[in-house]
Amino acid sequence: MLPSSQRLSVGQFNSVMEKGRAYHSSLFLMRVGQSDGKPRVSSVIPVKVAKKASMRNKYRRLIYDAVGPVFFRIKAEYHIVIFAKNTILKSTPDQLSKEILEIFVKAGLLM
Repeated sequence: MLPSSQRLSVGQFNSVMEKGRAYHSSLFLMRVGQSDGKPRVSSVIPVKVAKKASMRNKYRRLIYDAVGPVFFRIKAEYHIVIFAKNTILKSTPDQLSKEILEIFVKAGLLM
């Protein structure tokens, strides 16, 4: 799981939501905004996707685990918010990792 120093604060999250570009995949919607020099990532699991908080936390942790190996390849000028779609409930951790890598490449975030 990513440490809190690599995750977005509330102000940074709101900035990405207002000004960020959107990218879609089968499992995720990702919004990308400009950074202040350090890349940061945030994960959101809507209540429509998982009703129970324990399930939302489980999938949030799975997303952070999938981002971990790719995190140090992210260009420094980006803040990223990853929203889960309903299809995440039927996916495996390997599919999550593969999909994260694909959407990061699609958005041009990796060095």
